[in-house]
Amino acid sequence: MPSTLPIKQINRNQIYRYIYKNQKVSQQDIATGLGLSMPTVGQNLSALRELGLIREAGTFDSTGGRKARAFCCEKEARIALGLDLTANHISLVAIDMEAHLLYSNRIRLRYTDSLFYYATLGKLVDSFIEENRLDRSRILGLGICLAAIIAKDHKTVQSARLIGAPRDLYQKLKPHISLPFRLFNDANSGGFAEWWNMEQERTIIYLSLSNSVGGAMVSSRRLYLGDNQKSCEFGHVTLIPDGRPCYCGQKGCLNAYCSANLLSDLTGGQLGDFFDRVEEKQAPYVAAFREYMNYLAIAVNNLRMQYDCDIILGGYVGPYMTDYLKVFREMVAKRNGFRESRQYVFTCRYRFETAAIGAALYYIDRFIRNI
Repeated sequence: MPSTLPIKQINRNQIYRYIYKNQKVSQQDIATGLGLSMPTVGQNLSALRELGLIREAGTFDSTGGRKARAFCCEKEARIALGLDLTANHISLVAIDMEAHLLYSNRIRLRYTDSLFYYATLGKLVDSFIEENRLDRSRILGLGICLAAIIAKDHKTVQSARLIGAPRDLYQKLKPHISLPFRLFNDANSGGFAEWWNMEQERTIIYLSLSNSVGGAMVSSRRLYLGDNQKSCEFGHVTLIPDGRPCYCGQKGCLNAYCSANLLSDLTGGQLGDFFDRVEEKQAPYVAAFREYMNYLAIAVNNLRMQYDCDIILGGYVGPYMTDYLKVFREMVAKRNGFRESRQYVFTCRYRFETAAIGAALYYIDRFIRNI
């Protein structure tokens, strides 16, 4: 917490975070865990209850005396929305304070830099709120993510070659979005979502395997964004010198070997159908997937050598990798000269709409930091 905050707010924030992390605790648990006095904890519990952020959740079993009251967070005290904006569709989600997915909707909507598109997007957000009967007074904001380099102000698009969004996208959306909103890179959002609520706070690399390959690094509770907001653009790391052409204009980028559409294009754009045929052991699809994993293993080993931390496979392909994780780990291990025994390659926890969830989490995270 920033040292400029009043001590009363610092205590309140620490107590809320302790309850959030441990899910169900007693007043004594909090006092012992944080080294605070029982009266201080009691006063802050009352304040948090008045704010509607926590509630009593029964009692703990007695050890001989009076049963201790249990406290937990009120999951839907606030909610946040996320929107993943792609070239051909949008995904809308609503999440609670614990990043649980409450509602989601994927809508086919081809991106165009037009008044019609932006007005339609605004109407879809309002309809999503109304159809799911969301209380607007509890909505913290809307995080909008896309495959783009976003400036520090979360309003300026520095580069969006894949989707073609303009630099002033925020200003074009502003008249049509009825909520506070910010723009985010989709891979960064996905990485933040995967890191959130991990049992242990640790550094991770998130490799987003969608129709473009991206990535994120989360360390010390923060996304590492680089000096120019361009960190972890793994899709444009050279995998094969002078290899296949990439949409960025270069040749041999990882994106040209590990994007999801290399697989989905073989089954009419349906990634699920591709993996169904792999499961059925249809030779052309098994061979294509084997080649894909070979290139991916090179990339993952390179990331392990560079960052020495866990690597999470996400994006569109990540969830499907779960069934092939044992084989893939062996492929990566063969390239690792250190012969590590501990597993460090994992698949994503969220099967769908990871980026949208991560974009929404910006507002949850900011709210919790300022309780």
